[in-house]
Amino acid sequence: MKQLLAASLLLLSAQASAQQVPAGPFARMVVIQPKPGLGAAFEQGYQRHLEWHRKVADRWTWHGWSFVLGERLGLFMDGTFGHAAANFDAAVQPAADAADNAVNVVPYADFLSHGVFRRLEGASVGAALPDSSPFLAMSTYTVAPGDVIAFERQLTARATRPAGQGGAERYTWYRLQIGGEGAQYVLMRAAPNFAAAAELPDVLPIGTGPMLRGVRTELLRYRADMSYIPKD
Repeated sequence: MKQLLAASLLLLSAQASAQQVPAGPFARMVVIQPKPGLGAAFEQGYQRHLEWHRKVADRWTWHGWSFVLGERLGLFMDGTFGHAAANFDAAVQPAADAADNAVNVVPYADFLSHGVFRRLEGASVGAALPDSSPFLAMSTYTVAPGDVIAFERQLTARATRPAGQGGAERYTWYRLQIGGEGAQYVLMRAAPNFAAAAELPDVLPIGTGPMLRGVRTELLRYRADMSYIPKD
């Protein structure tokens, strides 16, 4: 009886370990465009898809946002963050996930982009973003390929400057690894409202301007009703 109990405990321990998601610096971000006139149908279908994730006990967290300022106004972005790279080869039931997407999301929206990004720990300040803050200020920078090393050095130098020269800042930098235009960096900052987002200070290091080929600034509103957070 004791041997049976011990074996059962070992099995439960192994199952619990298998369900844990190894932490790491990688993220997947997806931008989705609802088809004209089908915005409400898209949201309802996406919520049904999130219910699928709940039913299969997905251990990944998926955050969702609506673009409220910028050229992608009206689009939707979801993302899963804080992963080890190997996690992306261990997603929950990929075939069934794709099939449910095909039924509940694809008829009402188009997938515009899907990229894997890496968080730049040395260049980021404070707790990792994004989170469930009401708004997310997001700036995307395209850097000349030959300036990538110098650009990242500048970001790190600014993040590690002595205390008292930057105030109570919190921001996170991501570098696109695969899935889009190269030498692309995303800066994320939380904001409680429109006013706070409009007054965020510039955190781009002085001297990086000549390295930039493009800049895009946007504001996103967090959608708790379009997000999935697994229960502990």
